[in-house]
Amino acid sequence: MVLPVAPTLSPITESSETIAGYLPELNTAALIMSIVHMTGDTGILEELPSPRTLDVVAAGAEAGEELLEGGYTAAQVQFVRERALAAIADLRAREGQLPPLTPATMDALYRFMCGPDVDAEYLEFINEEVALDGIDRRGLQLQDPALQARAAEFPVVIIGAGMGGILAGIRLGEAGIPYTIIEKNPGVGGTWYENRYPGCRVDVPGHSYSYSFAPNHDWSSHFPLADEIRAYFDSCAERFGVKPHIRFETEVVAAEFRDASGDWAVRIRGADASEQVLEARAVISAVGQLNRPKMPEIAGLEQFHGPLVHSGAWPRGLDLSGKRVAVIGSGASAFQIIPELAQTARQLTAFQRSPVWMFPNPEYHSPVGKGQRWALEKLPYYSKWYRFWLFFTSVEGVYDKTLVDPDWHSTCSVSADNDGMREALTAWIESQIQDPELLAKVLPTYPPFGKRILQDNGTYLAALQKDNVEVVTEGIVEVDARGLTTADGVHHEVEAIVCATGFYADRFLFPMHVTGRGGVSLNEQWSGTNGRAYLGITVPNFPNLFCIYGPNTNLVVAGSIAHNAESQVHYILECLGLLLERGQHTLECRQEVHDAYNARVDAVNAGTAWGSPLVDNWYKNEAGRVTANLPFRIIEYWKMTHRVEPDDFAIR
Repeated sequence: MVLPVAPTLSPITESSETIAGYLPELNTAALIMSIVHMTGDTGILEELPSPRTLDVVAAGAEAGEELLEGGYTAAQVQFVRERALAAIADLRAREGQLPPLTPATMDALYRFMCGPDVDAEYLEFINEEVALDGIDRRGLQLQDPALQARAAEFPVVIIGAGMGGILAGIRLGEAGIPYTIIEKNPGVGGTWYENRYPGCRVDVPGHSYSYSFAPNHDWSSHFPLADEIRAYFDSCAERFGVKPHIRFETEVVAAEFRDASGDWAVRIRGADASEQVLEARAVISAVGQLNRPKMPEIAGLEQFHGPLVHSGAWPRGLDLSGKRVAVIGSGASAFQIIPELAQTARQLTAFQRSPVWMFPNPEYHSPVGKGQRWALEKLPYYSKWYRFWLFFTSVEGVYDKTLVDPDWHSTCSVSADNDGMREALTAWIESQIQDPELLAKVLPTYPPFGKRILQDNGTYLAALQKDNVEVVTEGIVEVDARGLTTADGVHHEVEAIVCATGFYADRFLFPMHVTGRGGVSLNEQWSGTNGRAYLGITVPNFPNLFCIYGPNTNLVVAGSIAHNAESQVHYILECLGLLLERGQHTLECRQEVHDAYNARVDAVNAGTAWGSPLVDNWYKNEAGRVTANLPFRIIEYWKMTHRVEPDDFAIR
């Protein structure tokens, strides 16, 4: 059976010389794939080795020859570029007509990219993500008129209009299920609407940080800034007709499951403080984990007379130029804020509780070049394969280096592989810092992946060495009107305090009051900060309540949060489809299924660097249990969420 060919692309009108100048910007693995699509000949796949992920710190060398992206030598890369020029010339001669895409060709492409031993289930996983045939396999298609009629009488309330909420709205709309999105902010974007501090950007590649069915070829940089990401989700909400379903500047105060009717009463409060109750057959929480800023608990903080801001609630128009500024915190937000403020502040004092590991990444602030944009828009299938390369290398990246070896005894690492990572990351930091005193402050002593590893192109470490920047590692004991006092008795006089101190990450659905079957309080069932859910999505005693980016779904090293959101929304739609097909009212996760899954989650998390007792991090709750992170490979989680097992639920 011959599958559909690629959709029509913009014609290639540039000269061969111009195209040759573009090719050095392109990803070699994706370019190889595009050559096969243009020629219909898989022979090049036999002439080259499969691409592979190189060490995150240094490409290293093989037989004395430097390896480039994908593990290719300079000679191999040049060979690919020459073949690409020839393939493009032939394509133009055929007026852009592509050869048919056959199952055999698809299989050869997948096995070249992922390895010849990839199994059938993994091939299904890849095919769903790449969708070479143009078929979107993640939606719910209701062809039966009777099911369509039931869907029209199945209203859903979605809480939050960030990545997950907009996605849920798109999929519900496709299925003909009515929905309302409640969003506390004046616009869409979720965390990308709220986080507007200087330097705020995503720390995964932008071309993989989008919906699979709505790729964005217009990112201005490889790791886009917050405003650009917010604009992307806003455009998706507009494009897919979601915006008319959103009630902005409105919060969910409470959600109560009504046993008698088997539906939900969702109490909302508008900007004018007026309240209303919405009735819903299902509720989808898309509030995520990082949406309620957490201020530090420091005596006297409220007495400070200058600007006191949290990174997650940065006031519009705030200008700290020429001021003496304190930044409290050293996590992801502080890592981005400090280099920006260091350029304009009179004096910046960085109060660091613990240093961070960082991957060296020269592309972190780099713009997307003209050649890359050209390829994404005009080279057949290049954009699909480039996105997949970014996705695949994150999925099959460094997961094994995070796992604890019980026979490895060290306070600085959890295994030999993890220690090798520690040595490589240490070498990077040492290469950037000349001052021994500063090096001792910024070099972590805990295992890599014990806390989130950040991306650095040298900017952060360079900022710490500026004359107007000081790193303070003594704990803050008190704040007064004019500054902060540390444990060594030193008073640091400042004019502004920036708190980059994270969020209430372990208080899922906080501060809403959610009540389930028999009046059970979700907050009480979770003991406040011990959130648990089956697959991170469904909770016993709470029929037809679903979570996106719920407990134990955060990713550390093993994949794409966008892919995870699509897996979760797909699963939720499958659950709703099951109810519609059976003509039944509620679906509730069985306690024993939930408990067995969470026991496995806890066991695997305990065997990772972030679950190690050697580290304290935001992934853990106050009892030391990891409530944030998904400990499985993405392929495992995809298998779990790909199809609903009816026996996992009590369906009534």
